[in-house]
Amino acid sequence: MTKEEINSFSYRISQASRTDLVVIMLDMAKQYVKDAESAYDGGNDDEFCSYTKQAKRVVDALSTSLDMRYPISAELFNIYAYAAKTLNKAMLKKDKKDFDVLCRVFDKLCAAFKEVAKEDTSGALMANAQKVYAGLTYSNGRLDEIAYDLSGKNRGFTV
Repeated sequence: MTKEEINSFSYRISQASRTDLVVIMLDMAKQYVKDAESAYDGGNDDEFCSYTKQAKRVVDALSTSLDMRYPISAELFNIYAYAAKTLNKAMLKKDKKDFDVLCRVFDKLCAAFKEVAKEDTSGALMANAQKVYAGLTYSNGRLDEIAYDLSGKNRGFTV
């Protein structure tokens, strides 16, 4: 994952609601799978395993965060277990053959959670984060981001 992608995910996380966070994590898992595919195609086994492990860590985090009081959680657990098994098998065999199916699974889950996110009115999880404003300036056509603390409050953990 490039530094720009990491920064993009970090920004999205800082502004995300609970449901948006699931979408972001699924996007991250898919990006790690794509990076693993690129490493595999480039013949770099170490990077392939590293990116595959990162994808599995994201899937594991999704799995452990399920609230099993709801019936849909059992279904999601089965999907996440399939994804983890597929990633483990890929690391063990150093083979990417099932990654296309895995990416389609992530895409379908992502689309479903995006629909759910439209009805999520809980607001951002990180309510005390800085607001980021982005736009073109007079600086050679590049995009600049500026963070302002307009609230006058300190950022970070508050009680």
